[in-house]
Amino acid sequence: MNTERLRALARDLNQLAPRSPYDTLSPDFPAVAARLVDKCRADLLNLQGEYHYNCPMDQRFFRAVGLEAGALREFVATGADDGEVASWMSTNAKQARGDRVSWGRRFRRNPLWLFLVFEDWQHVRKASKRAR
Repeated sequence: MNTERLRALARDLNQLAPRSPYDTLSPDFPAVAARLVDKCRADLLNLQGEYHYNCPMDQRFFRAVGLEAGALREFVATGADDGEVASWMSTNAKQARGDRVSWGRRFRRNPLWLFLVFEDWQHVRKASKRAR
């Protein structure tokens, strides 16, 4: 594991929230991927707080794009940046690019996922209160 490079890229999810599920990692992965990469990096460094890598939402993503959580975790542990992770995902995804993009668009249209944005806001608010 490239701990030094990983630390430079990771978010401390005890204090911050991962990126929104609506943030894009790349045009090939328009939803969820950036968030699960944040959770993976934090998990590798034991900075995950209340967040869980490979949670049910992550698993939906992995099934939709045809990737395995363990293989991605191994690659992220090398200290790969977002561009390198996106490239690795594109190369290793079993689903066609069009299917991945279509799944991401459907995900983004589901208003129920907005609850995650609200939960992230609450998490950051609680963390800032604890820090006082």
